[in-house]
Amino acid sequence: MDSKGIVETIRSGVSGIHIQGQDFVRVDEEIETIAAQLNFRVKEWNWGYGWVDFKTKRAFKPDQEVSLYHDLKAIADDDPTSRIYVIRDAFSALNNDSRAVARLQQELLRINRHFKGQAAILLIAKENIVFSEIVDLLVPFHCPPLASDQVEQIFHSLLTEHSIDISTAVKTSLISIFSGMERGMVFRIFETLKNIYASSFPKQAVEDALALKKKALSQSGLLELVDSTISIDQVGGLEQLKRWLRNKKHIIDNLLLAQRFGISAPKGVLLAGMPGCGKSISAKAAASLFNVPLFRLDIGSLMGKYVGESEANMKTALKIAEQASPCVLWIDELEKAFSGVNGTGGSTEITTRLFGYFLTWMQEKPGAVFVIATANDITTIPPELLRRGRFDEIFYVNLPIERERKQIFNVKTKLLTPLPERLDLEKLAKMSDGYSGADIECIINDALEELFRNHKSVLTQDVLEKHIKLITPISVVLEEKIAIYQELFKKFSLKAASLAEEDIDSIDCRSESLDSSEREFAASSEFISTEKLIQLIHDDNSAVRLSALKNPQCPIEALKDVANAYEPFDFSKPGSWSEGQVAKEEFDLALQHPNMSGEIILDFYSRNIIDDEKLLSLAHKLDLEERKMAFNTAKVKLSRSIASGTVQNVRCHPGDIVKRDDILIEIDNEGGNTQQVTASVNGFVAKICVKIGETISADKEIAQLLIPKK
Repeated sequence: MDSKGIVETIRSGVSGIHIQGQDFVRVDEEIETIAAQLNFRVKEWNWGYGWVDFKTKRAFKPDQEVSLYHDLKAIADDDPTSRIYVIRDAFSALNNDSRAVARLQQELLRINRHFKGQAAILLIAKENIVFSEIVDLLVPFHCPPLASDQVEQIFHSLLTEHSIDISTAVKTSLISIFSGMERGMVFRIFETLKNIYASSFPKQAVEDALALKKKALSQSGLLELVDSTISIDQVGGLEQLKRWLRNKKHIIDNLLLAQRFGISAPKGVLLAGMPGCGKSISAKAAASLFNVPLFRLDIGSLMGKYVGESEANMKTALKIAEQASPCVLWIDELEKAFSGVNGTGGSTEITTRLFGYFLTWMQEKPGAVFVIATANDITTIPPELLRRGRFDEIFYVNLPIERERKQIFNVKTKLLTPLPERLDLEKLAKMSDGYSGADIECIINDALEELFRNHKSVLTQDVLEKHIKLITPISVVLEEKIAIYQELFKKFSLKAASLAEEDIDSIDCRSESLDSSEREFAASSEFISTEKLIQLIHDDNSAVRLSALKNPQCPIEALKDVANAYEPFDFSKPGSWSEGQVAKEEFDLALQHPNMSGEIILDFYSRNIIDDEKLLSLAHKLDLEERKMAFNTAKVKLSRSIASGTVQNVRCHPGDIVKRDDILIEIDNEGGNTQQVTASVNGFVAKICVKIGETISADKEIAQLLIPKK
């Protein structure tokens, strides 16, 4: 909050200040600072008790009925010299009380005329003060959420005060999560983490803090927190959109570096097109891809019955999104949200004001709030939203073509348990011409219902074909409207979310381009031929090679070649580094690739191409038999010197890699003292055998670690 600016404003003779915010403790501290600089005394009024002591919050007349209109008389009867009068909950107290507004106007004017620079009235409210009688007498100031440098300072003092051990990576992640929040919320989440983890915050604390932040931000009721476990690979088709989102992920993951490079934070994307063709699922998948919270904003739910309430709700909702950043803000059916903009009448005037504020926010929004708006009918969207600067891109989502329908059937049926038997996906795709993704999902659901009714469990081709014939596709139901939509999308020249067949045919050709960016695009495509992909893995350009290695289709033979070709290079010694040499990043990508086999990893280990530390990092890729070949199992037990104890904290989890002396668990022993059980070797945590709150005794097995045999 700009305390210095408020002091200067009061000294210049302004009698009314509106502080917009809801971080109560922080606002109080800032007011104390302002009063000290001006050498003023502070008197507070709030909606609960009327006039109270500013520091203790004790009511001067606890039994008296609270009325701002009557209580403002205390200012009129007072000598306001060297006084700051704080009116809390100002919007609620003034709303629908015209007499209170009128009396406040008179007190502001009286101070302005007779006590200029000697007194001021501070109105505290999260809402915008829009009452015409006083709005011109007020100067607004905001108490914004904490910036990252403020969070870092607060967090450092908390860690020091409570002697918390924390790694740099965990500290950086927590600062990122806390940035944009109110200070009170930061303190609450910190206290919760301290109660859970005591004197040391592990990696798990980052996930816990993010979950607590999501829960806190969703309590306003203005934004709906949507839990999404849908991955981008579960979205059938829409290759251009998915590629575009993956590119944005790189910016969001490295936002600070990107901003130093001069790149602005991504604004968002508008998805327009056919209903039921993947727009909503893409919003959910984007949040999963970016690994950030997903909030759904329903513009209709912001409408309030009081003057200024709708605008205040909009500002609060968008402020919450900013506090949650990085996050995805999903606005579904955008055309309905702002229908009637620039019309006449009460509701349309409110909508127009909301639209104006939203436009300004989209243009100037701080932080990494990635907006995904979806719309069916683009004709009713105000043209101001379609120009560059509001969204980074606008995609047109059409009905899925045969190739995409095959992918959708494949993605949906792969999620079933048990898996279907011998499905002819090509035939299903041909039979479902004109069907949307939602139609296909309905077909599968109806087929499963039939199996359930007939006490069967395995989905078959004939059942699916039967239900394809029973459903009337959207292309028939909305035939006329879809024809209009498609003409309009061509007219607006929107970018297609899907690759056309000719685009797919050209991918192999692009792999031969002299332009490295074209080859890089081809290397990342799921439609490139295996032959061309192998060719690009050996490209002279490292960016092209990296794209090829990140391609899920990359064959194991190529991965093996890359790993075998790697030779460590000492840059501190004279020598010649060739751009075509395999870099360590490529070597690591090859080893971590989903297609890399445990057999090859063990072969590299036996030939000393990878060391014990690298083997531990790859242990999750080995199956049970391969782990038995490469690792011994070390059982960690509670020392015999400890008769018994209660587990207070588990500091590691299965899949973690621990080093010698890393803390595994913390217990309170029989004497009530906290003791730590540590790892005696470097290892891969295969199993945790205790849980928090469990009472354990000497020789109790605590964990199983895998340690390399040699």
